[in-house]
Amino acid sequence: MEPPDQQEELLITNKVEQETSRALGKETRQVFAAVLVVAAFMALAHFTPMKAWITNVQSWKSFVREFGWLGHAVFMLVSAVAVMMGVPRLAFCSVAGLIFGFGEGLLLSLMGSTLGSYAAFILSRHGFRRAAEVRAEKWPWLKQILKKPSVMRVFWVRQLMVPGIVLNVLIGMTPVSHSRFLLGTALGYLPLNIAFSLVGSGLGKESITTTLTQLLAATAVINVAAWLLFRFIKKQRFGNADMA
Repeated sequence: MEPPDQQEELLITNKVEQETSRALGKETRQVFAAVLVVAAFMALAHFTPMKAWITNVQSWKSFVREFGWLGHAVFMLVSAVAVMMGVPRLAFCSVAGLIFGFGEGLLLSLMGSTLGSYAAFILSRHGFRRAAEVRAEKWPWLKQILKKPSVMRVFWVRQLMVPGIVLNVLIGMTPVSHSRFLLGTALGYLPLNIAFSLVGSGLGKESITTTLTQLLAATAVINVAAWLLFRFIKKQRFGNADMA
């Protein structure tokens, strides 16, 4: 019979595998749904009288770009405040891709969502955490994973189907350093931020070929990321042994 510590570790590892599998499946379906909606909409926009909408989008993007760094700063601030308050970040990824293009949109959405999470993390260390603590009771095994927080553990919990505001508070209740929180969070957000920034950037393109290329790239990113993540998680242990 296995020692109690090993049994607990095995149970936690199995739970993390189950939750990761569910989360990756949900994320893949979300990306596919967004890709199908954008592809259908852009097909209508290119081959029906709705084509004027594309011209309007390009004009609107040019208008926003005229504000330069101020437009970037305002978007990043708005997205950071929203994420800090618990608003899902993925909509901001798509909007950033649409307004600023893939590269700038990815950077702005990643910075905004990471800073918003960091603000919630800071607040949790100053007592603003009771509501999230109550919600966290639904995931008691998360506390066990985060007993010895590391960059990789922060990264992994970001892949799970747990509201970001709850994770920010839970991690804030651990002794994790600020730098580990920021790095683990940014890396954890990266796969979906890339996919949804590509989807958003593909919306409103003047070339249907460019749109389809970006949508295919978004599906490829999330599928490759899901495969790599699930492969890697099989090798990890989430009990008392600390992850690198």
